[in-house]
Amino acid sequence: MEYRYRPKAANKNAVWIVSVLAVLAAAMLGLGMGNVLAKRTLWNFLFLLLAVADVYILFRYFLSSYVYIISEEWGEPTLVVAHVQGKRLSTHCRLTLSRLLKVVPVPDADSPDGKAALAEYAAERVRYAYLATLGKAPTQIIYGREGGQRFAIRIEADEAFMTALAEATARAGVYSYDDGAEDYGDSDSEAVAASASAIEEHTDDE
Repeated sequence: MEYRYRPKAANKNAVWIVSVLAVLAAAMLGLGMGNVLAKRTLWNFLFLLLAVADVYILFRYFLSSYVYIISEEWGEPTLVVAHVQGKRLSTHCRLTLSRLLKVVPVPDADSPDGKAALAEYAAERVRYAYLATLGKAPTQIIYGREGGQRFAIRIEADEAFMTALAEATARAGVYSYDDGAEDYGDSDSEAVAASASAIEEHTDDE
């Protein structure tokens, strides 16, 4: 079994930022061509910074994307996040779902619950964002632990994918940790159950 979802970006902000950076970079290039050497160095340096930022946003949000995969290829349900650029696909994250600690839906980043969820995410020592949209969008934060290391990932999935994730997590069961890792509060079984409930409540509201 394999379930895939590729988030659809709503990148009006990215279009605006890319356009503004391109205009500013062109202005810096023009100023650099018409000034004395001392000032030309400054303008050229600013042009380079703006051009690099512009190219990064262009490649990050328009010429590449992420795909979220639920797979049992490795013998048990696993969440995989892969980066897609052209025909090239590279794995950025893989979490065995029996090691999933909890899932926190963030439908509105500006709500009190959304701000609290994002603050908790920001406090994690190891965290990754695999988002398609530059700016605010409904997201989900997934907490897991592999090799004794707790981490958080933030994704931008739809209702169907989150339902499939809850079902796959239920099939995976709960991993029994015997590595002496730090206790993070809720027991793993309670966290998985709470996560499945949170996903179901979130999808019902939508």
